[in-house]
Amino acid sequence: MTLDLDDEAVFPVRKEEAKIVSGGRKRRKYGKYRPRELRIKLYDRVMALRQLGLSYNKIRDVIKQEYGIELPEPQISGWVRGLHSPYNGRRIPSPELLEPSEDLAYVIGAVCGDGYANIRRRIRKGYRQAIIHLEVKDKEFVEEFAIRIGRVLNRPPPKPKVKRSTGRYYIKVESKTLYELLKKPVDLERLRKYIEHCDKCIAAFLRGFFDAEGSISENGSIHLVNSDYRLLKYVQSLLERFEIVTTGPHLQHQQGSIMHIKGKTICSPT
Repeated sequence: MTLDLDDEAVFPVRKEEAKIVSGGRKRRKYGKYRPRELRIKLYDRVMALRQLGLSYNKIRDVIKQEYGIELPEPQISGWVRGLHSPYNGRRIPSPELLEPSEDLAYVIGAVCGDGYANIRRRIRKGYRQAIIHLEVKDKEFVEEFAIRIGRVLNRPPPKPKVKRSTGRYYIKVESKTLYELLKKPVDLERLRKYIEHCDKCIAAFLRGFFDAEGSISENGSIHLVNSDYRLLKYVQSLLERFEIVTTGPHLQHQQGSIMHIKGKTICSPT
């Protein structure tokens, strides 16, 4: 997709595997897993009831009354004694618990462009790492991405590194939560609530995507190239909200599409 601007551009219950690999052995669980979001709600409610001094049996009765779910007493006991937890060490255990923000919208835009999310094949410490990876020529871009993804995950920002063979800058961040949100092909319907939360989030998403995919031709036009036609059309619809007239998308070659966009400068709303 190619962008041309006259001015500077600124911008029910899911079934899971009922097994956990730990130390090379399978641990038996009670039936199928419930969705993580539901398990977290149950866990938080169990812990709150225990704080009130309720017995395990009484906690079971309350949970059944409120949720219609019979929790096994060993599961309640394991939660209360800290033997296991649906949070599984994640600071943000589920994409649904991510708060919409400009930082998250920018990260989404950047990963939809040059970044990618994948699961490593090699098992380490009983599980496969989920990695968010960005590799670009622009040092300032990767530094800003690092700062923003650090704020999203409430961690210190990862330090960009240089790949000597190419001179490109890159960062890798481990996050199962962001992997579930950003794995490709991207689920635009799932991403909408984070991107379209407000005008500032829309502008941040566009900026991240343009930072990743944008280039400027000799005549001053700005170009975007991406092989995902649905994504290009979505970006085009977001640009229209800022009264930016667009053309395309046009097919550039077999591996990508091109869209020409002309209009006024996009600035983050204040």
